[in-house]
Amino acid sequence: MIRMSLLSIAFTALAVLPPSLRPETVVKVNGWFSDKDCAAAKVKGEEVTPNGTACVKKCLDDGAAAVFVDPKARELYEVRDHVTVKDDVGYYLELTGVVDEKAKTISVRSVKRLGDVVQMCARPAKK
Repeated sequence: MIRMSLLSIAFTALAVLPPSLRPETVVKVNGWFSDKDCAAAKVKGEEVTPNGTACVKKCLDDGAAAVFVDPKARELYEVRDHVTVKDDVGYYLELTGVVDEKAKTISVRSVKRLGDVVQMCARPAKK
């Protein structure tokens, strides 16, 4: 009985801790890096496919936020703690990191390239 009470107190204390003090859950997800503007259109569409490498790099150079696209979950997460995002654009990746679902961010711990992605640009054609 005492053990159950102690466990209950411990779980309650953990639930009320601010996120910065909670234990981190490290996850592995597959997907690719993109820029937020182009990736958002893809994730909201019918098919989640990668954007063109050159297009993504240009958008990142122009100041767009870098995101990681998880096609299975149909989610995108703003990238934290990965300064070489542009080097990994154009590859299908296995990313290990900590996801903050509330803020929609991922703090990158490691990146493993699994292969090239098939690319398509989401930008509308100029008239």
